[in-house]
Amino acid sequence: MEDCLVAARAVHYASTMSIAGVFAFLCLVVDEEVRPRLAPHLLPIAWVSLGLAVSSGIAWLVVVSAQMSGETVAATLTRDVIGTVLTETRFGQVWIWRFVLAVTLTLLLLSPKRWRRRGWRWCGLVLAALLLASLAWAGHGAATPGTLGDLHLAADLLHLLAAGAWVGTLVPLALLLAETRSRGDPDAPAAVRRAVLRFSRLAATSVVILFGAGLVNTWFLAGSVPALIGTGYGHLLLAKIAIFLTMVVFGAVNLLRMTPRLTAAVGDRHRIGRAALGHLARNALIEFALGICALGIVAVLGILPPGRHTEPGWPLPFRFELATLHPAAVDALAIFTALAAFFAIGAVATAAAGRYRAMILAWAGAALCGAIGLVIVRPAIAPAYPTTFFTPAEPYAAPSVQKGARLYAENCALCHGAGGRGDGPAAAAMAIRPADLVAPRLATHTPGDLFWWVSHGKGNGAMPGFAGMLSAAERWDVINFVRARAAGVLLHGAGPDLAPAAAPVLPDFAFDSAGGQQTLTELEKSGPVLVVLFGPQPPASRVAQLAAGRRRLAGAGLQVIAIAPGAPAIAGPGTHPAFPLVAVSPAVAATLELFRAPADGDETDLLLDRAGNVRARWAASGAAAIPDIATLVAAAIRVAQFPAAAERHAGH
Repeated sequence: MEDCLVAARAVHYASTMSIAGVFAFLCLVVDEEVRPRLAPHLLPIAWVSLGLAVSSGIAWLVVVSAQMSGETVAATLTRDVIGTVLTETRFGQVWIWRFVLAVTLTLLLLSPKRWRRRGWRWCGLVLAALLLASLAWAGHGAATPGTLGDLHLAADLLHLLAAGAWVGTLVPLALLLAETRSRGDPDAPAAVRRAVLRFSRLAATSVVILFGAGLVNTWFLAGSVPALIGTGYGHLLLAKIAIFLTMVVFGAVNLLRMTPRLTAAVGDRHRIGRAALGHLARNALIEFALGICALGIVAVLGILPPGRHTEPGWPLPFRFELATLHPAAVDALAIFTALAAFFAIGAVATAAAGRYRAMILAWAGAALCGAIGLVIVRPAIAPAYPTTFFTPAEPYAAPSVQKGARLYAENCALCHGAGGRGDGPAAAAMAIRPADLVAPRLATHTPGDLFWWVSHGKGNGAMPGFAGMLSAAERWDVINFVRARAAGVLLHGAGPDLAPAAAPVLPDFAFDSAGGQQTLTELEKSGPVLVVLFGPQPPASRVAQLAAGRRRLAGAGLQVIAIAPGAPAIAGPGTHPAFPLVAVSPAVAATLELFRAPADGDETDLLLDRAGNVRARWAASGAAAIPDIATLVAAAIRVAQFPAAAERHAGH
């Protein structure tokens, strides 16, 4: 059934673009001198395209109705399934309006002699454009919610209209060129040149719109380089981009080399003009064939989950960790990358124009910029694995961390040690020392890297793989524990100075406050959060100080969670109901203890940004004194200005 849906979608896209292209060609490309002899050839194309659009649209509706109902196509046709889909779903309602547009276009085409009237032609163009643009409500853009969804839908609309204006007008252009060449009129090349130049301007505008809208769609549907080159959706999208670029090259040849030859009118130069007409027609048909291939890919993409929603399998043995580069090196890399792209575009343009010496110089410039870029980026090259960019299947949260702690003790502590420093009981007898799992370099690896090692082993057999012993969820639990413990150890040396870059992340956790349950992630959405970790006996004076300054802290956008593991929540008369201690589960308390050093005393304060990154740390017995309200207000205002950096995923 999916094959039928892909075929119906492909035919429908091609036919609706063909209708729009016919009217766009009559309105925007040809003039009164050419239109009378070309219109009789274009109207049959419009009729065939409209018939294909209606029939393929009906097939699309039937298949989608069958998929929605879970019935066979035969059952869908014999029962009232299609009627329900048309009246009860947004897809069906869009299809009703599209059929109304198709019927109106049919009535318009029934009066073909009116094509001489400007109003008839422009009315047809508007109807055909609406029929084409309405396809956006049947794609991924209509499914994206909120304001971003409006942007995605607008990009889809522009993408469809630009594709119709370019791909849809290629066959009419080829017909015009072939008809002109067959007439043998010496003045014809000069007359047709005006139409070709108008088409070139229309196509160039369409290319710019397609490029911009394509970037927006790629960001929404792929979202990252791993999703682009590591998913089936991304591979098809890259194939579509390659076809688009090839079409642009053929268009550049037509514009820069063939079109100027149309000005020849007599003698040998006239023969060159006729040859140019043939080349232009051939290239236009090649562009059209490439466009049909791209539409076939679009038809497949429409039934696949976007790459952003698919786990990417990284195909390369390396990745670029640009965060390790100096900011000046990153800026230089961006400059040389832009220059390389500029030279490459120049090389294609000069090749299309037949200026081969300039092409060689341009490619040499692109190669030089590329080589310099590789030298700059070389220190940022890091090993990568197929799972490097996997998103953890288990959330980085306290319950998963505690499950991972148990699994770590049962499967990993023998070699890596209870503290994770590679000093377990079996480590002394091993030829290769187990890795130190609390070393700062652990933060340079993605969770997907760790998942690969836990699953498949590491170090030429020094560490075995656990894919056969632990489920995928259990392996993610172990990784979450390792990450949390390493983050806690790394933070033991942190102080009150605000870290402007992404810092260790505090796991998410749930807590009870004011009779309801909240999570840290929910609280972080509204701004920075101060997590106060007390010992079993929280100092009443400190609780009173935080309660008294709560209004000032809230005014600075800072919310406070105060936790005393093992102690009951403070609430009720005689305490501080305006600032209670929140209650947490034993699993949460054990997870948060990873972020308290033995020398911290009876209080540890962690200042988090909106992504859970710990930007500052204070401890009662540390070098930095516990902050007063004024210090917290100033720090909160600064942290609120930091970009809301999510946890680091190298290469994203």
